[in-house]
Amino acid sequence: MKLLKAVTTTSSGLAILIVAIVSLNIISSKLAFRADLTQDKVYSLSVGTKSILKKLDKDVTIKLFFSRSIKELPIPIKTYATRVEEVLQEYKSLSAGRIVVEVIDPKPDTDDEEWALKYGVSGVRLPKGDQMFFGVVLLVGSQEIVIPYLDPRREEFLEYDMSEAIVGTLRKDRVKIGIMSSLPVMGSGNAMAGQEGDDTWAFVNDLKRNFNVEKIESTVQEIAADVKVLVVLHPKNFAESTRYAIDQFVLNGGRLIVAVDPMSRTDLQINSAEMRTSGQMPKVNSDLGSLFQAWDLQYDGANMVGDPTFATQINAAGTQTAYPFFMSLGEANLSRNSVITGNLKMMLIAEGGSIAHKGGATSRFEPLITLSKDSGVIAGAMAAYMMPSDLSRDLKSDGKEKVVAAMITGKFPTAFPSGKPAMEGDTQANPSRPHKTTNDNETSIVVITDVDLFADGNAVDKFRFGQQIMVRARNDNLNFLVNAADFLGGSEDLIAIRSKGRIARPFDRVAEIQKNAQQRWQSEEEQLTSQLTDLQKKLNDMQAQRTDGNRYVLTAQQQSEITRFRDEERKVKQKRREVRKNLREDIEKLGRQVVAANMLFVPLAAAGLGVAMFLRRSRKYRKDRHGVSK
Repeated sequence: MKLLKAVTTTSSGLAILIVAIVSLNIISSKLAFRADLTQDKVYSLSVGTKSILKKLDKDVTIKLFFSRSIKELPIPIKTYATRVEEVLQEYKSLSAGRIVVEVIDPKPDTDDEEWALKYGVSGVRLPKGDQMFFGVVLLVGSQEIVIPYLDPRREEFLEYDMSEAIVGTLRKDRVKIGIMSSLPVMGSGNAMAGQEGDDTWAFVNDLKRNFNVEKIESTVQEIAADVKVLVVLHPKNFAESTRYAIDQFVLNGGRLIVAVDPMSRTDLQINSAEMRTSGQMPKVNSDLGSLFQAWDLQYDGANMVGDPTFATQINAAGTQTAYPFFMSLGEANLSRNSVITGNLKMMLIAEGGSIAHKGGATSRFEPLITLSKDSGVIAGAMAAYMMPSDLSRDLKSDGKEKVVAAMITGKFPTAFPSGKPAMEGDTQANPSRPHKTTNDNETSIVVITDVDLFADGNAVDKFRFGQQIMVRARNDNLNFLVNAADFLGGSEDLIAIRSKGRIARPFDRVAEIQKNAQQRWQSEEEQLTSQLTDLQKKLNDMQAQRTDGNRYVLTAQQQSEITRFRDEERKVKQKRREVRKNLREDIEKLGRQVVAANMLFVPLAAAGLGVAMFLRRSRKYRKDRHGVSK
């Protein structure tokens, strides 16, 4: 009877627990309560967005056009649409009544569909012919800001895109940014009306969303006073008068972002025809010479840096190679204390250089991107002639951490103490501002020793959507540049949002396995190459010693040497195949373990917790019953 009562009581308790759990789920589903348990708070609005919403001084109507009634909608689209609605509701709840959200289903042949088309929301044809709308329109008075299509592939940038649109409603006068470059970053200018040119670099279009962007020729002798931030990209062969203009821009309080490069692969590709015609290596490195010296910087424009710790796998001549001069950097390399890099996750440095601060300098030097002590340097010109595997073998670590990008703040002296340099053919009238020898107030300069990281091929993927070119970021390279422009231009709200949605969880163990296998494979490849060189030398020596007039006919001894080498070659190649096979097996095994852990950990943990609670309650019940019986 006691056992029956215990079971009955326990079963009743379990039934009550089940009913309570079901009731809790039903009640909680009706409550407007969310908990974001992700490490980076991916599903919560950032501090930057909250700051933007507090600054709203006008009513904003957000119209979400989504064709919910189409039965054949793909599941990912439906899921993403729910996510978009949730995010918009958060914007509304944090706007103190300034934001109104309307969700509209533009069914065919209705006024809603006509309005969607008038606003510029892009309709997408589904396989069965239905036209799906999935875009957002922000209305502030007579102003309209349109996001034509909410691409699920840009889900990680949803908050940034929405907040950027809202910031657009707040700005009255945009900050002017000047771009000066020896590369065609502004494109050919042949784009059709209303479209971005295919050859305009993506970072330029990113800057245009928030700034008034103006092209400044590299022959300019004075930079206009209304330019607040100047971006100088790859200052190759700049005249002294142009460098003087940059010098005076900084001393008059202008903010500067400058990117130099010891070996610009982009520049090399542009000038490849010249290289084939002349047979000579074109100049593809850049420097600012005396300006860097005046800014307390040490920069070696001839050497590029590499770090095997962050080597990126590339395809070189059909072979996967860990190339230490293409460095995939993570949060550990990016300064967490800077508003420019504090929220970035991943960057790719492509054959860049390094800078250092002069000893005894009075300016403040803040590293933004740093490499490990395993890094080293090699002549940048060699990258145009040598295979990546050869460059990798020649890289030697010097045991020093290297800074790839930094911000320098202070008062700087002029690099031209005698005034504007005299230039042949200079017919420009006297400058509108007098020559300055130092800053009146402190200013900041961001220096980056790589240009190619901003090239589209290293930063973004581009794909055409109807008449528009859609861009998806591969990494945070462009975010770094736009963050720097936002900071130097005086706005920091969007910095806290940009890259927030990017979930970067690199498989460190997989990378380590690949690195170890690559080192083993490379070591065996070097051994094979050395054996081949030794055999070739031996064969040449044996051939040179012959005096019988048959120097071009192999002897039996030579044939024996070749046979022996080929046997060794087959053995080494077999070992190489085994290394690759073991690499795949190790990665697949690790993948199976991760999947198993994800599938089993949570259920087992919940079951274990339930069993523990059950046993604890059972012991307490028996103890209580025992005490009553006494």
